[in-house]
Amino acid sequence: MEFDYIVVGSGSAGSPLAARLVERGASVLLLEAGKREKLHLTRVPAALMHTIGNKRYDWNYVTEPDPTRNGLQESWPRGRVPGGSSAINGMIFIRGAAADYDAWEAMGNKGWGWNSVLPYFRKMETADEDKDNAFRGGMGPLRVSALRWKHPISAKFIDSFVNAGVPLNPDLNGRSHEGVAWNQGSTRGGVRHSAFDAFVLPRLKDSKLTFMDDALVERIVLDGKRARGVDVVRGGQRIRATARRGVVLSAGSINSPQILMISGIGDPAELKRHGIEVRVASPDVGRNLMEHPGLYVRAEMDIKTGNAYASPLGRVRAFAEWALSRKGVLSVPTAQVLAFLRSTQDQEVPDLQFHLFPFGYFSNDGRLQVPTRNLVTILANVNYPKSTGHLELRSSDPRTPVAIYPRLLDHADDLECVLRGLDWIRRLASTPPFGSHVRELLDVPPQAAGRSADEEYVRKATVPFLHPVGTCRMGVDDRAVVAPDLRVRGVEGLWVADASIFPRHIAGNTNATAIMIGERAADLIHP
Repeated sequence: MEFDYIVVGSGSAGSPLAARLVERGASVLLLEAGKREKLHLTRVPAALMHTIGNKRYDWNYVTEPDPTRNGLQESWPRGRVPGGSSAINGMIFIRGAAADYDAWEAMGNKGWGWNSVLPYFRKMETADEDKDNAFRGGMGPLRVSALRWKHPISAKFIDSFVNAGVPLNPDLNGRSHEGVAWNQGSTRGGVRHSAFDAFVLPRLKDSKLTFMDDALVERIVLDGKRARGVDVVRGGQRIRATARRGVVLSAGSINSPQILMISGIGDPAELKRHGIEVRVASPDVGRNLMEHPGLYVRAEMDIKTGNAYASPLGRVRAFAEWALSRKGVLSVPTAQVLAFLRSTQDQEVPDLQFHLFPFGYFSNDGRLQVPTRNLVTILANVNYPKSTGHLELRSSDPRTPVAIYPRLLDHADDLECVLRGLDWIRRLASTPPFGSHVRELLDVPPQAAGRSADEEYVRKATVPFLHPVGTCRMGVDDRAVVAPDLRVRGVEGLWVADASIFPRHIAGNTNATAIMIGERAADLIHP
């Protein structure tokens, strides 16, 4: 059990990282806490309705009460299966704005500006929209596809945005990040294309790659200030794997900081509280938790929506269409339309993101349920939150989930931005042609009720968009957890490569950026 590198986590970042290291001739042990599938349920795009909240696929985290939202608690799905969250997410592929990465570099993270990361975004994908080769890729492992099924209501939603003054954008992953556009998804021929399927699956027979599922990492093995390997529990047995060159944590924004802390790398006061020997003092491990806060507003329509497929006959018809042709409602990501806009004219950059789901659903104890009513869901979220939360250990046992403190509306500016998002939802719901079919915005107070009613509604209705980042922040200051080369400060032979390194949030869903981080990490770790 000795390898050149050990990569912990086969998700969005860990899969491309492991594949690229093997491609360069290194021997790699890739560890995954979840189990490989037999039925391959995750490959059906719409099956996320069954995998999210299902302990077979999902870590099923539950947050602590959030005092900024009237004590609200909620489920935070995170993938526990090969592919990680890319195997259970909404498959929305968006890179973020070029300015986001230039901001990272301006914070001292040399090599993370847009011109530096764009080649990795292009390298990792084969996109339908690859005609402009200055921005898109046409030879990468991950397939990024246009929608194979579009609901008529989605086209009306786009037209209402345009009628409200938002420009139509042919490709949000192209030259510009602003405007409204049809979504692109991480799908291939109507099947989900997770990071594991794209990068690791084709290499499983390579003698340089050892993949081990159902393998929970207990701790990083440290020899002084150097990482030598990991202790793993699998099938009730403890295994020690050693790494000649080092260990990379790609376990995500929740699990990577947890593994660091239980290994003795973190805030000394917190580690001592749980009886953990302090190996490296790094007080910001688990801090700087950033998340996109926003609203999921269901609208009842006077025409049929995707919920028509929720009836028994509709489900049979939808599955038959997918099984026979890989088309139809089951073949596409959750969102059909994305938009990035400036909520007011004085905003320097787009501060709000919108999604449209051509269906509406409810959550019951973390499980998603789709009724037969004619519903759609309009989503509006803050692009650049100023509120931060944190994680804390509950125990030194890696089987015990960490405590998650979101504090989504801790900063007054985030509350104001969500309120502006609510104003835009109302505007779209009254702008033809989409607005002509809206009967009611469910649970939203009437606009005439005034500011206090809106604020009360936002405090209880704001939810996370499941894009947690920043808990192993990258930077050049003394409190940064990792340096710009992703090396954990104070430790040799240990890196973090996943969304936890974000020094600042991006405008957009985070999956594409996490994959890019894995691609770039391979060059930084094994130059």
